[in-house]
Amino acid sequence: MKSLTLAGTMLIALSGVAQARDIVIAQSSDLRSNIPGVNRDGNTDGVILHIVEGLVGYANNGEVKPLLAQSVETSADGLTYTFKLRQNVQFHNGKPLTADDVVWNWNRYMDPATKWTCIKDFDGGTVKVTAIKVIDAHTVTMSLEKPSAVFLGLMARPECGYTGMISKDSLKADGAFDKPIGTGPFKWDEWKKGEYIHLSKFNEYQSPANDGKPDGMVGSKRPLVDGIKFMVIPDASTVKAGLQSGVLDTAEISPDLIPEFEKSQKAKVIISQNNGKNLFYIQTRDPVMSKPGVRRAMAMALDMDELVAAASNGTGKANGSMVASDSIYFSETQKKRLPYDLAAAKKELAASGYKGEQINIIANKRGNVPSFPAAVIAQAMLQQIGLNVQIEVLDYATQVDRRRSGNYQIISQSVAPRLDPALMYSFYVGDKDKNASLMWDNPKAVELMKAAYAEIDQKKRQVIFDQFHELMLQDMPGIFLYDMIDVWGATKSLQGQPVWQSNARLWEVSLAQ
Repeated sequence: MKSLTLAGTMLIALSGVAQARDIVIAQSSDLRSNIPGVNRDGNTDGVILHIVEGLVGYANNGEVKPLLAQSVETSADGLTYTFKLRQNVQFHNGKPLTADDVVWNWNRYMDPATKWTCIKDFDGGTVKVTAIKVIDAHTVTMSLEKPSAVFLGLMARPECGYTGMISKDSLKADGAFDKPIGTGPFKWDEWKKGEYIHLSKFNEYQSPANDGKPDGMVGSKRPLVDGIKFMVIPDASTVKAGLQSGVLDTAEISPDLIPEFEKSQKAKVIISQNNGKNLFYIQTRDPVMSKPGVRRAMAMALDMDELVAAASNGTGKANGSMVASDSIYFSETQKKRLPYDLAAAKKELAASGYKGEQINIIANKRGNVPSFPAAVIAQAMLQQIGLNVQIEVLDYATQVDRRRSGNYQIISQSVAPRLDPALMYSFYVGDKDKNASLMWDNPKAVELMKAAYAEIDQKKRQVIFDQFHELMLQDMPGIFLYDMIDVWGATKSLQGQPVWQSNARLWEVSLAQ
């Protein structure tokens, strides 16, 4: 009764804004902070995305392109980056973006007092930025200690607040943060904590060079509505009712609602692939799972197309690579996976000396990920070749703790998007003695990952990624199922694509009158 009362109260409150020309969107939790790249989570990143912009941003295919920069040039030795700024860019307070602003922002981010999430990435953890200089009013150079293929991609990450440029007026006279005054298509307006965040259209916004279409963080970015109202609604039933009544314009929904929304007269389903991964994460130091033959037998026993279709409610497509299928690095080699072959799987299993030992798959029952259904389907398929597979259901927080401690055999899990493959690799590959959460410590894999971080040439990086994939098929440290799918509901009147890489993206989105 309590949840029904809450839902009714929330929808009544929302009904007063339903006729406004704002897009009204639900998200499951409030902002953690309105400071870009500080005290953040996924919902926070999604709001900040609309307010600030960095020098560069990711395109749909994972390529990093100029955003506030008009161009980016790299010196022959890979150590100096020259950013030419676009000259039509204004902050939300009307002041122009200059090279001095870029330097001020960078120095502020790198000041430990700011508590920027990504400070270690640029202070020698991944990249070492040794200098930043103003060349003229619209030109900045940044120097690195060593060449890096991921420098620009790191700056564009949501976790870093997109390394977004803000006006100095974002800070109060005493240096305390006030509100983000950025350059994005929407500007900060109001935050009623625990209830909503409201952003207003920035009428003077100018998109970067584009072909008239949105493209990741770049492309055409016109704000087509007067504002965005992010409603904090943690209750899924309230979100569902709000979408079906038209009080909410869009929100993430559980995949099991797809049939209902497809039949709705007022609502529709929006399905969008992102670069995150659904996979079976394997503990390669477990006595049973340490044998590559057992791991390869598992992979060959899974009818991947059938498993993915069932686990994703028909929305996903099997992809056995760590590289997303819409990435510029998804080559013919990346399409390879071990064949579905029960006879061959049984031979691999016998040769590995498997004696019927129990294998546990840890799963959780969060509604927006396929952890549990994928585990159930895999269990049935794996039992066909004689594997003694059981499922252990844990709450998500406990599952995360188990992975971080290395205390598991197999975990059915999902990993958030990382658009550069090398950044995705770093979630899985490395020294397990130093980081127990890592999946694969094959020295050759570690060597290839390091090479992918350093190599700037795209063709040479492709060779590295392809070699990495071939090695993974031999070792099978984990079984990659499919790229993550965002499932959102929306009113029939909503036009455009409101989601990208699991974040709301509400430029080039409008409401039909």
